[in-house]
Amino acid sequence: MRELNTREKIITAVVGLVAIVFFVNQFVLEPHTKKVRKLRAELEELNKQTTSIGPKLVEFNSLNSNLIKKRRQVAELEQALSYRAGVAELIHEVSRQAKTQGLQIQNIRPGGDTTLETPGGKVGEFRQLVLNLGIQGQYIQLGEFISSLEKQPFYLKVAELRVERGRQCPQLLEIQLQLEITVRS
Repeated sequence: MRELNTREKIITAVVGLVAIVFFVNQFVLEPHTKKVRKLRAELEELNKQTTSIGPKLVEFNSLNSNLIKKRRQVAELEQALSYRAGVAELIHEVSRQAKTQGLQIQNIRPGGDTTLETPGGKVGEFRQLVLNLGIQGQYIQLGEFISSLEKQPFYLKVAELRVERGRQCPQLLEIQLQLEITVRS
């Protein structure tokens, strides 16, 4: 075999180097590049999902917070509504509170007495009594009266309120109230 001259040695070295670079690129770098592209695409997709999950997570947390508040309110209401009273007892308590605040009672008429159904489907655990009151007094006395009723161990809702200047005594107001009182059965 004859010895290669310098020019042939350089060409052989360059061809060999190109072949090595080609094989390294083809079998080592190219697969790694494809994996990196694939991982970047997956990372971008995960970032998009994370971005879309964020608002939903905030909404979920808000709903969960509201649910906890509602449950607490229901528990407080059930505890506050531990008071069991008949129609006569409720009429007595309402009239006592009115007199304590200086209001003059014209009439008290019980309306409907309804058994309520709880969200859990229990029927008969609570009931609602409607009382129609005709009273005379001043605005401040009315406010104190309603405030005193709200502190009682039953749930109170003022369903209707009508106020007119008194016919017989103009310094007093004629007040018509419809109260919905909820107690345990």
